[in-house]
Amino acid sequence: MSPIAVAILIMDTGNEDGRQRNVPFVARLMSIHGHGMDLDMELGDYPKQFTYEDLQLLTDNFDVRNVIGRTQFCKVYRGKIPQGWNEMQEQDVTVKIWADTVKMKGELILKPAVAHNVFRFFDEITFLTYPSISGHPNLAKLMGYLHDEDHFGVVYDLKSLDTVCNFIAEGTFTWMGRMKVIFQLARLLESLHGQTPQYLVRNFSAAHIMVDQDLNPVLFEFGMLTGGMIGTKDRGLPLYPFGAYGYTDPVLRMLGVWTDRTDVFTFGVVLLELLCKCAVDGIGCRENSTVPNFLYGVAQEIYDTVKSRCFYEKSRILSLVHRSFRTQAGYDTDDGLKLAKLAMKCVQMDDERPSMGEVVEHLKTLHAVHNYAELLLLGP
Repeated sequence: MSPIAVAILIMDTGNEDGRQRNVPFVARLMSIHGHGMDLDMELGDYPKQFTYEDLQLLTDNFDVRNVIGRTQFCKVYRGKIPQGWNEMQEQDVTVKIWADTVKMKGELILKPAVAHNVFRFFDEITFLTYPSISGHPNLAKLMGYLHDEDHFGVVYDLKSLDTVCNFIAEGTFTWMGRMKVIFQLARLLESLHGQTPQYLVRNFSAAHIMVDQDLNPVLFEFGMLTGGMIGTKDRGLPLYPFGAYGYTDPVLRMLGVWTDRTDVFTFGVVLLELLCKCAVDGIGCRENSTVPNFLYGVAQEIYDTVKSRCFYEKSRILSLVHRSFRTQAGYDTDDGLKLAKLAMKCVQMDDERPSMGEVVEHLKTLHAVHNYAELLLLGP
């Protein structure tokens, strides 16, 4: 029996006291949203159920040329639905497959991760089909899913350009494009944190955000999501106790407590990446060390030298903004300064960080928001 088939019959980890129940995975699908509904029957043709062979067809047999990247738990591909296939129109899609093992930055996570992936898969379907969530423009729109004894996957109605991580250093990713991504991501997190009970993403990162053909950011990785209608989830934390690689919140490491300010920290890191045109681990290692010199640490060293508002110190803060943006349409020096300061506030110690609501209000003061609101597709 395959590792995933075994995982289907493992304990129901929704039972927080750890008592084991042999609950077939399909039974959990039938209880989606707590209404005892059968996923295939109640939701009709949407989302659709795909087979593994279907996903092979959509991705040209998972051709390496269609690989977009890896998330913390999955591999992601560009796909295309052929014209007339299953009476469907030709359409570009994004396909995500949960991996038996996940190799990230040289670290190999073996079979214990597979059991948790069963529940991550179920929770994602439950989350993305929930009425108050499914229409959000910055969350992946679920077209269908795959589940069998050996595979778990989803198909998104999403024509992907690339992940923010892959796109960060590209010259075609302009200042205004980045402004659009920053503002929409901030409002997404504000919305998730504003739910009762609130959602926490916990592994928010540039690799988990897709940019579509119109430069809209779309969050598509929910493997550590907790709260809201899916409840408290601590599954897999022994394997990933601090979230996504390179985005470890120092306060979380010290206290071991997840709060909305942990998501604020990771948003601040993504903001720094977008401003600096540099991936979180793209700076390299310190001399005589193999430990990555993460971006937010270097930025903190620069920011900590700021003691006044004189021109020299202002220029030091602006050094966090890539100089290539200065000649681009829509760039404003004051905006660059405000965004650099905001990023550093987000990665400060916990009690000094703003809420995502405060982040959004701060972003609304930028010249770009006032002057290019229609271009950025901002709401009121």
